[in-house]
Amino acid sequence: MEEMMMSRGMRIWTRTAIALTAFIAGPSVSMAADEVNFEGKTVEILVNYAAGGGTDTAARLVAPYIAKHLPGEPTIIVKNRAGAGGNAGIQYLIDSVAPDGLVIGYFSGTKLYIARDDDRLPEGAADLHYVAARSVNHVLVTGVETGLNSETLAGFTDRFFLTANAPDNAQALRMRFLSDAIGADGFRLVSGYKTQGRMVSAVRAKEADIAITNDSFFGSNRDAITGDDVIMPLGQMGEFVGGKIVPQKGLEDIPVFDQIWRKASPETVGSPAYKSWEAIHMAMAMQHVFTLPVGTPEPYQNAWESAVLSAYSDPDYILQLVEIGVPVPSAVSSDEIAALTAKTTAVFRDQEVRKAVENAVTKNME
Repeated sequence: MEEMMMSRGMRIWTRTAIALTAFIAGPSVSMAADEVNFEGKTVEILVNYAAGGGTDTAARLVAPYIAKHLPGEPTIIVKNRAGAGGNAGIQYLIDSVAPDGLVIGYFSGTKLYIARDDDRLPEGAADLHYVAARSVNHVLVTGVETGLNSETLAGFTDRFFLTANAPDNAQALRMRFLSDAIGADGFRLVSGYKTQGRMVSAVRAKEADIAITNDSFFGSNRDAITGDDVIMPLGQMGEFVGGKIVPQKGLEDIPVFDQIWRKASPETVGSPAYKSWEAIHMAMAMQHVFTLPVGTPEPYQNAWESAVLSAYSDPDYILQLVEIGVPVPSAVSSDEIAALTAKTTAVFRDQEVRKAVENAVTKNME
């Protein structure tokens, strides 16, 4: 216990020292927005997962366009600090990065955990500056011979297995809520799969029936996944845009599970399970979030927000995605992040919703 207290004390001391150093030597908090200039500097995007993964790939695709829209067009590099389920990078930003605007985190999953009041995040994660975010959609694929499709999923009673990282992750929870609502009573979860490629391989080898892929992975590998007619799309989770769950641009040909739910079980829309389902979709609208350390001057926050949002709407960035087959993601501002966080937090504080989530996790572990 004494060692834990000393470690916590050291972290607090380190954060205080960094903030004090930045106050003495760094940019003034009273600086004007037009004084922000990164010309001749190198800025860093810190990714909390390993190189080559979905989060890292998405960061590297957009990074050059962010540099293009930052004042002074600095050199931009992407660095990875993986470990502890994504927490190592978050902890590093909290403890070891000066709030001088030169390093920004590109983190996956934080907003859902914050909304759920999940204690797996490092202390202080909720206090960081979340300046902009990218939506992440998920496409579920299945074997052609399973008999599963958008028309048969409702009421499907034969046993079928979904690959997942863990029984309580966003995709496993949403699939449980959906299956229970539409009477797909044969749904079972097989957790422990660490990569999307391994999940797809499991379906191809008939070790499982459904694999989870995110939009970037599915889009850039669609021909390889589905080209031999062994595997086909089952449906997409969709994006939460304008208060609705809608198909992602570039994936309009794939059914949206929310529509399947509403058609097969309209009486359960508005239930605690559906509220959980919708709230997770809200959190996925800010799944990949750009994050600055506490104490970063507001002009730097504004500069990064403007650059990120401009990058996601940049025609050259969109053309790049189209050329490699990646669907175009939606992006949200800091104000939208705050509003979505407040909504999702309010949902997950509801006791009936909490119970629905607990029941879903319990079923997924059976």
